[in-house]
Amino acid sequence: MIRIQEHLNRVDADPYLDSLAEELWNELNPKVKSAKKYKAASLIEKCRKYATNSSTPNYRIEYANNDAATAARHKIFFDFLIANSATELKKLIVSRPNQFATLKTNILQRINQDDLFTGTPGNCSQTAFGKLLSEKIFDYTDFRSSNFCKKLFVKIGFENATCPYCNNRKLDIVTIRSNSSPATILRAYYDIDHFYPKSLNPFFAVSFFNLIPSCHDCNSAEKRSMPFSIETHIHPYYEAFEDFYEFEVPSKCLLGYLVDDIIIKSKNKKPNDKTVDDLKLKDRYQNNLNEANKLLTFFLNNWKKGMGTEYESLFTDAIFNLKEVPKEKKAILKSLQGKMNRDILKQIDVNNALGID
Repeated sequence: MIRIQEHLNRVDADPYLDSLAEELWNELNPKVKSAKKYKAASLIEKCRKYATNSSTPNYRIEYANNDAATAARHKIFFDFLIANSATELKKLIVSRPNQFATLKTNILQRINQDDLFTGTPGNCSQTAFGKLLSEKIFDYTDFRSSNFCKKLFVKIGFENATCPYCNNRKLDIVTIRSNSSPATILRAYYDIDHFYPKSLNPFFAVSFFNLIPSCHDCNSAEKRSMPFSIETHIHPYYEAFEDFYEFEVPSKCLLGYLVDDIIIKSKNKKPNDKTVDDLKLKDRYQNNLNEANKLLTFFLNNWKKGMGTEYESLFTDAIFNLKEVPKEKKAILKSLQGKMNRDILKQIDVNNALGID
């Protein structure tokens, strides 16, 4: 609900994230010890391998529907990625979200969309070539099961945080052991959402700024392979939900009536934004009526006797600590429903006596 950069609370948040993207690039491209060349399992060498293999009959049969023209497109794509010391390949891993559209356009000038998947966005199946990219070359499963993955998201500040999409679920890191079940391994490092879906964009499968730590509801239940872009949805590395929307309760609730509705109101228009609808945030926050009522009741019952008296510090401590209302915007992702609670408190504390930023 805030940009991940704000959650990090560092003056150098953007350069810091760029450095982590660089770490990911280096992790994906290990070198042979005491040598300058890359290991065969590196991303660069895998692309070089398939640039060569794409000219062979076996490749054409396995990945190109036995079609020479299709295989030729694939070769052009691989050659494009590894040219000039793999400049374009590196861009796929380290580029920021506002560069993704250009990267995708450049790729689709060389291969066709139906080279990657069949069906329609949101209801599609990857082709053999699409699976080659997402499962063997840009190998997301291997990345996700690595210790590097866990350490990376700890560095991004998600060891004890909530989902940046909804702020409605805690994210948990599960320790992987040698005897861990496959199910444990799959959920070990949160759900990690591909903002640009992997099924449609397999070349973004391990792109740093395309990997969003998220809750299961946002990733698997709601978002799934629905087409997202920064033009149509709020990207947590690029924009903040906080800047475009605010939560409200009906005005009658300020008079003591029970909260029967959570309103999500647009405060700064983001044209064509579908975030609220596609993540079903309105419906999901209706399940928080009890929490909203507890906060509202506590405030209305105590603020008059608390503010301006010797009980003021106790009252404010209770609001910000016991009721888990973040006083500062940068702390929103550290508290469940932190944004909703802040917004409701700002709505009822009309004079901002509590000093919420």
